[in-house]
Parts: sequence; structure tokens; C-alpha cells
Amino acid sequence: MNAATLQDYAEIMQTLTIYLEGGNVSGEAMKPAFHANAIVNAGPASALFEGVDKAGPCDAKGRIDILDVVNDIACARVVLENWHGMNFVDFHQLMKIDGRWQIVSKIYTEIK
Repeated sequence: MNAATLQDYAEIMQTLTIYLEGGNVSGEAMKPAFHANAIVNAGPASALFEGVDKAGPCDAKGRIDILDVVNDIACARVVLENWHGMNFVDFHQLMKIDGRWQIVSKIYTEIK
């Protein structure tokens, strides 16, 4: 098993930051964090982007709680607070593809 480098961790955090900050702006702003074939809750990521656009801008806060990296794959848990009055927990799976860390799948649930 290869250990992840500090650079890998920094790049993954950067990808997740694009996701978090983009979610406060628009679907288009968060797209760069995702692979073109990414899925969200077993459906196309485009549904997430459309939902963010429909909801409009907000000022949600997020944090990355857990990050595990092995070779060219990673898993992260993200807690999102006050996205249009709702709170979520996301699990993101990332891969390093063509030298860039990208979200390939995301599952999430609302915390009530």
C-alpha cells in the first residue's frame, strides 16, 4: 500500500473546497470538483447541479471530518450546515485521474 503524500491531501482538500464553495453559488461553480461521469445518490451528478441552481445562492458552512487516501483513491465525509436551512452529511469518493483528484461519486442524507 502506498502512502498518500501531503500534496495528495492538499489537492483533495482543494477539490472538496471547490465543491463546498460552489454549492453556495451555482451548479456550474461546483462542476470542476466532479468527474464528467460522476454519480450522486445513484443518479447523474447533473441533478445535483440543477438542484443547486434552482435553490439559488446561500451561505452554508461545511467541514471535512474524515479523509482516507490509498494510492489513487480517497473517501471523505463532509458535513454541510445551513444549506437553505438544511443540514447534510455527504460521503465523497474521489479518484486521481489524469493527475487530478475528482469526485466520482457522492451519497448524502439530510440530518433532521
